[in-house]
Amino acid sequence: MVATILGACSQLTSLAGLGGSEVVIGTATRDSLQVSVPVLGAQGFATEAARIGSVVTWRTADNATFSFDQGVIVSTRGLGDDLMGADATQSIAAVNGGALAWAPRINGYMNGEYQSFFMTFQCRRSDTQSVQTPVGNRLVTATRITEACINDERQIENTYWRNSNGLVLKSRQWVSPGVGYVETERVIR
Repeated sequence: MVATILGACSQLTSLAGLGGSEVVIGTATRDSLQVSVPVLGAQGFATEAARIGSVVTWRTADNATFSFDQGVIVSTRGLGDDLMGADATQSIAAVNGGALAWAPRINGYMNGEYQSFFMTFQCRRSDTQSVQTPVGNRLVTATRITEACINDERQIENTYWRNSNGLVLKSRQWVSPGVGYVETERVIR
């Protein structure tokens, strides 16, 4: 049984592009996600709660959830001013190396009277660089992708750190006016 657990850990660290035994944080076989919401003064860890197609939902101990499609945040729950859903096709293309031209991103929200409303942004990849970035207790090589999004009311910038296997290891993504940015970092077990 120990050999099976250690083998699973090795596969996960390989997928993350981290390698080496120093990134293994115990014997659990599930990754977790370190989440920080600076505007709310909140931080903690989330574990994978559901997976539907390419969308993975992570849940914290206090039941806040964060759903990502290929590393791009597409919904939140439990934060107050939640992102109910998003057409993030443009952002996903940016994370995967495309999206040089401006294209729409549509974020859906609900107000205090349970009425839906939408914010539309024009987004494009504005910068891509190979960088050394800390993940856990080591420096890893990742591609830092910056995405610029604008509309009539605001200008935001999302940043993703993606490894050579396509896994988003870290990100800083805007959710809503009340939540601001959510910062995430994968904790590979």
